[in-house]
Amino acid sequence: MSATYKLVGEAEDQQPASPASLPEESSLDSTNDHVESAHASRTYNRQLYVSHFLSTWNVRGFEFGAVLFLATIFPGTLLPMSVYALIRAASAIVLSPVVGRYIDSGDRLQVIRVSIGKSFGTQVHSIFIGRVQCCLIQTGS
Repeated sequence: MSATYKLVGEAEDQQPASPASLPEESSLDSTNDHVESAHASRTYNRQLYVSHFLSTWNVRGFEFGAVLFLATIFPGTLLPMSVYALIRAASAIVLSPVVGRYIDSGDRLQVIRVSIGKSFGTQVHSIFIGRVQCCLIQTGS
């Protein structure tokens, strides 16, 4: 017990160096570091906002294009577009807890890699299916 008290007492006796005892050069370096840090922070924020904007634009454009594509394939009825919207909403409701748990518990880098891969794979698959359907419609099958 006395050894612990002795260590605590020694730590309390030590005082941090006063700012007046530090050389003037270190305060200038600190100011320059702060300015550079603020500039880097603004740059990263701008890049983050641009990335988010482009990602959101991509998602909304795909959703809009999918509905137009379905309207072109099935003119005269809104049933396919309604089924598409219903399935999208139902899958979001059902899969949200699973995806949220995976994001919260998974390794961040791995989660990001899987997310990018799944997004890209889904879009490529949709384009492929769209091309096949267009070819089938054009040939009259």
